[in-house]
Amino acid sequence: MNNSIKNIMYIFNDGLLGGAGYSLLDTVKEIRKYINPTIVMPKAAEARIVFETLDIHCYELDFAVDYVKMGEVTAEKQEVDYKQSYEAALQLLPIIVKENVQLIHINSSVSYFAAIAALMAGIPYIYHIRELMEEQFGCEFINRQLKQQLYLQADKLIAISDYVQKIYKEKYFVETERIYDGIDIQKYKLDLDNDKKFENQFLAVAVISQGKGQIDAIHAMEILIDKGYVDIQLVIVGADDSTYVWALKKYIKSKRLEKNIKILPFQSDLKKLHRQASYALTCSQNEALGRVTIEAMLGGNVIIGADSGGTTEIIGRDENRGFLYELHNSEALADAMLKAMQCSNKTKRKMLEDAQKYAENVFSISKYCAKILNIYKEVLSSFHGEDNTIFLKRLKEKYESVKNKDSYKKKDLDNRNLKAEAAFSMAAKWLEIRQNGHKLLEYFEKYGYKSVAIYGMARLGCRLYDELENTGIEIKYLLDRAPGDSAKVLRFTSLGSEKLKVDVIVVTVASAEREIVKKIKTYGYSNVIGLSDILNELVLME
Repeated sequence: MNNSIKNIMYIFNDGLLGGAGYSLLDTVKEIRKYINPTIVMPKAAEARIVFETLDIHCYELDFAVDYVKMGEVTAEKQEVDYKQSYEAALQLLPIIVKENVQLIHINSSVSYFAAIAALMAGIPYIYHIRELMEEQFGCEFINRQLKQQLYLQADKLIAISDYVQKIYKEKYFVETERIYDGIDIQKYKLDLDNDKKFENQFLAVAVISQGKGQIDAIHAMEILIDKGYVDIQLVIVGADDSTYVWALKKYIKSKRLEKNIKILPFQSDLKKLHRQASYALTCSQNEALGRVTIEAMLGGNVIIGADSGGTTEIIGRDENRGFLYELHNSEALADAMLKAMQCSNKTKRKMLEDAQKYAENVFSISKYCAKILNIYKEVLSSFHGEDNTIFLKRLKEKYESVKNKDSYKKKDLDNRNLKAEAAFSMAAKWLEIRQNGHKLLEYFEKYGYKSVAIYGMARLGCRLYDELENTGIEIKYLLDRAPGDSAKVLRFTSLGSEKLKVDVIVVTVASAEREIVKKIKTYGYSNVIGLSDILNELVLME
């Protein structure tokens, strides 16, 4: 190894350890044999303790990711994003000097402050492209033009799959080097049992969200159970959006699938679940690579994956390493699951062997780190420090033009704090009512309400639904201005679509309750009440 490579700074863009975070963690554990790594992460990142237990030096900075949902970019957001990123770059400069950093490795594509800092410091930087914002998440970069300029000025761009490489060339006109992620093989590998009995147990591991396709897997299970395969089991595992996972659980319960489908929270160690399962599902759309697919290969599961993005790349189309099905087609997924269950044990064992050997060879952390070290050597040996005076001058002028403007972000943060305080106040009253031996049902019984519509299906709306469910009160309608992914699972109604035949509409949006109640009454409804009014009345009960 090149002894001149010493001090590398890594930019960890996440608060929690997800796919990108675990990839970085595996990398620094291996590569620290040859370099001195320094990690920079957002303030209050929960992942810090994981890196520090490895005695890896970490710094925290006030920076944020630079993307929003598609269509939400505004001039104001662009200014705030740039102001914060430029100021984060200024904060990073003294750390670069203190740690004598030779090169900055930005671990994912969702921030750019470190690229600006590297240009200011006159050192090279590498961008590691791990995600596809539009295709995978339905998001877009806030300052796309600037981001593209910083990509073009990077000393190396690394794409984690052929799929990502292709998309970035078409969209940003940049050349990348494709290097598959390295994984700590022994952490995930299970010895294959030649006498293994293949039970009809499926495992789906991913962040629980609409884009990861858990609802497709649930629908496929319904199809198979309706066909008589009642002995099948599906375990869904992952960190979740609480409202969406609540919706999935409600759907599972409404279809009486609780005996066949379980949803578990994030698990740091999946070996036990991989050992119990015979098959693993990857239902994601446009996966950039698919770490969980690789882990399942190592864990001895027959893979069934959506024919999309990096998943197709890993599994292949020849059915040597697993089966593919048409994305978001639950019928096709059910067919693929059935095909996997019905093929011979000999075929499945050969498939497991081929998949595991492939994963060990292609995603070896030692081979990966050797490639990364060679890139560091190449970049540092060829780096001469381009004259970026004009570009940096423009960046500074842009910062000077926005630094004293009122920040919408502070207003947005203030609004979020007010919303949180209002919701907390309601939750505290609700708890007090419970501790005094009362239930919300008493309010509805007092006024003779037999049917209800709930407006606002965030956490409070979900809790109200749970409290009224199976009490004799019919929850006839769910309303929400922006139901998000939950609308893919449960049926939502809009106020203007039909006349709601219901005794009362309850508004659970804590921060805008009064305004929403007034608005709903303009549609001709007289019995509209805020959740806070229900709680205030019940809390006064003797």
